[in-house]
Amino acid sequence: MTDQERIIITSVWNDMALRKRLEDDPYSLTQDELMALQSNDRLNKKLERFLQDTLIKKALIQVRN
Repeated sequence: MTDQERIIITSVWNDMALRKRLEDDPYSLTQDELMALQSNDRLNKKLERFLQDTLIKKALIQVRN
């Protein structure tokens, strides 16, 4: 598995073990692990915005009808 594949898998599955290590001993994380957590945070923000946009559009459609 390449480093990029590992980062993607971690981003998608939100590796809680890394989050725990970040809380307990942040300096033990490698640069790749920190990048994976950052990617996961960006993905989560995009998903939240997408969900909000979808709910707003749905509400507007219901108001119009």
